[in-house]
Amino acid sequence: MTATAMTVPAIGQEWPEQGGIFIGSRLVDGAVHHVIIPGGKEFDLADVEFDHLAAAIDERGEVNGHSDWRAPDQEDIMLAYINVPDLFDKDDWYWTNKPYGSYDAWAVLFENGGVSNWDRSNEFRVRPVRSIIA
Repeated sequence: MTATAMTVPAIGQEWPEQGGIFIGSRLVDGAVHHVIIPGGKEFDLADVEFDHLAAAIDERGEVNGHSDWRAPDQEDIMLAYINVPDLFDKDDWYWTNKPYGSYDAWAVLFENGGVSNWDRSNEFRVRPVRSIIA
């Protein structure tokens, strides 16, 4: 789905047609993608191991009328930290979908924007995202 002929809301505002809150835009392979989260902390999946990210999101199924939610890239989660940090739990780590070596993966702490690699067996939060091409 493309965002042509759509009005993009201000960052941090609801975008009902797209299923959530617009957190910003980023370049992916030369194309601008608008990134959306389904809402606040109530949409977190808690206690998820890295290797089960995709399955946990798939298991949740459709959210706010959309079924193309995915685990966030590092860039997605940093957009969230920069633009809408109050919509995330400050006391917990959030997985990105980015592996680090064979046994670790990257996660972000919203208390201070810290990024660290953690053993994939740790259980952290994940906030699904979706994006549409501008």
